[in-house]
Amino acid sequence: MNKRIDSLDFLRGISLILVVFFHTSVYNYANIHKIDFNNPPIIVVLISFLVLWGGLLIFYSGIVNTIMFFERIEKLGNLKQAKFSFIAGSIYIIIHYILNIFLGRWNIDFINNQPDMTVIASSTRNMQPIFPHITKFFEGSSISTIGLNLIIVTLLLFFLLRNKGFEKEKRNYWVLGTSGFVIMLFSFTRIYLFGIVDKSIQAKNYLLATILSFTIANPYPLFPYLAYGLFASIIGLMIYKKRKNLIKKIFIPIGLFFLIYGLAGCMNFPKTISKADYFWYFKTHLELGIFILVIIFFLLTFEFRNKKIINIPFIKWFSRISLTIYLFETLLSEIFGKILNYLKPAWNQTINGCLIFGASNIVIWILILWIWQKNNFKFSLEYWWVKIFHKLGKKSTKMDFPTKL
Repeated sequence: MNKRIDSLDFLRGISLILVVFFHTSVYNYANIHKIDFNNPPIIVVLISFLVLWGGLLIFYSGIVNTIMFFERIEKLGNLKQAKFSFIAGSIYIIIHYILNIFLGRWNIDFINNQPDMTVIASSTRNMQPIFPHITKFFEGSSISTIGLNLIIVTLLLFFLLRNKGFEKEKRNYWVLGTSGFVIMLFSFTRIYLFGIVDKSIQAKNYLLATILSFTIANPYPLFPYLAYGLFASIIGLMIYKKRKNLIKKIFIPIGLFFLIYGLAGCMNFPKTISKADYFWYFKTHLELGIFILVIIFFLLTFEFRNKKIINIPFIKWFSRISLTIYLFETLLSEIFGKILNYLKPAWNQTINGCLIFGASNIVIWILILWIWQKNNFKFSLEYWWVKIFHKLGKKSTKMDFPTKL
């Protein structure tokens, strides 16, 4: 099964467009500090849901990597290929730090309206280099969670598949699924542990702070997002085994359960944003339910029916070099915003102005990708990713271009 899953690639492209749109809109709003985040307007709550499409990218990664992992095992007859998942996961963690400290978006001190920027963002805005606050070292990200999911889920699969474990399909589903449910349902414990993050930083216990940055810190902690990877791995295995009926029978009810459970919880707790509370807890369940049902819809509608999804070139471009775009979206928006400051200084005073700014960023990216695709996205991060793993002895489908230098 050495092919891309076109419908999920399409979904990843849409997800990244939404991520760029809402990141560049929300994080450039000059009056964001005036919003009451303890009781935000409903439009702000809806935007907060749409901003966190990184959860879908985590889920997508889990599906694709599981399929490729099983394909390599069946082709080569051993588990040694697991090393490539460990290497890839480690690279993602390195990229996470590059993103959080140098290239990524920023956080806002809502009380003092002071953005805690990365190096690139602060340098562009202030025309002088400013190193971020030490707390930037201890924030999570979807990139770090993708990397850790790759390592942890692959390690679990490694133990499950030993000694002909590949044939124990039902057992594998139960272990992965039960682990996912336990992590999701008990992830409320993060609410009571969250305060340890700041305390460990203040006490300069940086080893503990680093561990906590991956497990319970904002915005994509392993608890619960490790469960996203576990459920995704089950779907990946079912796709590989062509278990269409099993996907329908098992994951439509699972998706509906998380959707209803999450929605019911969200409606019974005060609506907040970026806080480790019960609204956040139920929101992650709601998002998981939505993601599962959306992915199942795409699989059943297109993949299992061998039906071609609509061909929209720029969505495919966003999907093909999604990691490159994710890393450089802040740099582009900061440069564009700097230019707008000279042309129309008040452009970011209203949310409508910022939404137009976000849409304009998408248009600029489309133009860049239209030019870049003529050279097959040469020198993108994905381009080098394919070449590095090709040198290590692994054929990658991350990009569909020749690996010959």
